[in-house]
Amino acid sequence: MYAALLFFLDGGPGAKQEENMMIINNSKIKNKEIITRKRNYGCAKNLIDARRFMFDWCKYEKIIVIEDDIIVSPHYIRTLLALHQWAKQNYSNIGVVQCWSYCFLNSEEKRKKLHFVQNGETYWWSFVSYCLDQEVWHALRPILYEYETRFVDKIPWTEDFFKERSKPGLSSVGPDIRAWVKHLIDTQGPKRVKEGPCFKTNIDLRAIFASINYDITSQDLMTGFVLWMAGYVKIETVVNRARHIGKYGITVDEKLFKLLQHDKITLDYYEEDATLTDFREIPQ
Repeated sequence: MYAALLFFLDGGPGAKQEENMMIINNSKIKNKEIITRKRNYGCAKNLIDARRFMFDWCKYEKIIVIEDDIIVSPHYIRTLLALHQWAKQNYSNIGVVQCWSYCFLNSEEKRKKLHFVQNGETYWWSFVSYCLDQEVWHALRPILYEYETRFVDKIPWTEDFFKERSKPGLSSVGPDIRAWVKHLIDTQGPKRVKEGPCFKTNIDLRAIFASINYDITSQDLMTGFVLWMAGYVKIETVVNRARHIGKYGITVDEKLFKLLQHDKITLDYYEEDATLTDFREIPQ
């Protein structure tokens, strides 16, 4: 299977596509492909369409998504693929795996927990980087595509609505999305997981997704919602192999960056990750 590193560059008046393309083309990255948007898609549609391109059109068996505002450890991709293989071999309900987590341990504490995984508090959001396979994507895409066509594509393409295109909850379609989500919960609910060992969660996701206090309208939360609806879970390594660096953007600023405590997370490197293949659930 041909492997490539694909860059999806959003467009619009404020985009810096030429600058980013120069950086990419001057890099030592092999098998790189650049997809540029002619206008501003916003985070929601850009990420949905990126997965559509890779799975529906290119027919990749699995993908790794890495957003542009994080840095990763030297063995990040190898560790993530090893985690995905271990998870699929040992559990029937793993949908997404990630090596990003809220980890505030020091370096020595982290070393003791390199092989532990959890179904943590970022289960239902924060899809900044993860591994996903085609089987799971086929289960997720019907609701995601409906979300895209019924709501995201209704937001005007004009410059005045660039923030709403990245976070549809800020637009007039926000209340309609929340009503639609509640309808899906009431009429369908989450599917039963496949037979076999399951990675269990103690998080009350029905309450989270049904609550109007949570912004279910963003792309990240919608991905978490459709995972749950399809009977899958997302797991993450207890020790983070990635760290946020993006303090400024459409949906984040320095105040929010600190409020989410991203400034307190360090990124440490461990040579053990070069050969790590066995993981286990963290003891409760």
